[in-house]
Amino acid sequence: DSRKELKTRMDAKKQELKDRLAKIKDERKKATVERIDGRLDALNAKRLEHFSNVLEKLSAVMEKISVRVEKATEKGLDVSTVRTAITAADAAIAASKTATAAQTTKTYTIVVTDEATLRQNVGVARQALQADLKAVEQTVKNAREAVHSVATTLAKIPRVNEVDNQSTTAPADSQGGTGETATQ
Repeated sequence: DSRKELKTRMDAKKQELKDRLAKIKDERKKATVERIDGRLDALNAKRLEHFSNVLEKLSAVMEKISVRVEKATEKGLDVSTVRTAITAADAAIAASKTATAAQTTKTYTIVVTDEATLRQNVGVARQALQADLKAVEQTVKNAREAVHSVATTLAKIPRVNEVDNQSTTAPADSQGGTGETATQ
């Protein structure tokens, strides 16, 4: 639904640009500005797709960490610091997803006044896109650092890895292997 809205807005924006470009006499400049406008939209979509993929991977890592924390809790290990870090990481991921969603709705309009200022106006639109993408990228980096912090905090808990090893090796021994219980 939101993609259809975005597509409709992009088409309207392209038509508005063509109408504004009617002032420009040089056909080459018109074609160049239209091509650059399309590239700005494509770059925005490509970068946002990448950021969304990164955030999905970070969410998957957080799910795995949560499972490990639950296992550690069942074994009686103190994971309060990890839970605090998980809360912070979840908040960072949510903030980054919000920033990505907000960036998805943005469109960059090239202001067309006359041929003399056209190049400068294209640069202004490009720089605005670049600045906005940098801001979203920073939120994704913050989310990644928060997830990394959770993982390192979990790794600092003594015997947390033993919890995982015991749960993975126990079923193998109980399935009729040649353990000590069979020889006694």
